[in-house]
Amino acid sequence: MMSLLIAGLAIAGAGMTPMAEAPEAGLRTLVERFETARTRFDPAALERTLAPDYEEISPVGDVDTRDKVLGYYAPEAKRPAPPMASTDIVAHVQGPIGIVTARRTISLPNGTARSVRVRYVARKAQGDWRLVSAQYTPMPPAKAQ
Repeated sequence: MMSLLIAGLAIAGAGMTPMAEAPEAGLRTLVERFETARTRFDPAALERTLAPDYEEISPVGDVDTRDKVLGYYAPEAKRPAPPMASTDIVAHVQGPIGIVTARRTISLPNGTARSVRVRYVARKAQGDWRLVSAQYTPMPPAKAQ
């Protein structure tokens, strides 16, 4: 009897949607693709990631249009990027709008690290997520105790 119960649970579980297919997973993938494209100065990947009306607020408060962002990451403008890591990632989906918040930490050559809090806003159209906005807010260094 127990083996029938286990077999039944296994069959029922086979039809369940995996967690990786949750809407939030698509948003996380979008943000990873965006950050990878920026690091590699890959304009083709950026074009596939950014909505036509994309707008970005830089860490210094500049408002950059999609065209300006694409120009900044043109292959001929490529320069070495310090190692960066994303943590504290939280993703929410509300219908066709998705919001991702993350902490991006940059490891500088002198051994220090600086972090920015990033808010990404995405829109889903025709089954595809595209970024419509990103805002980078610098975080002050941790105070010594």
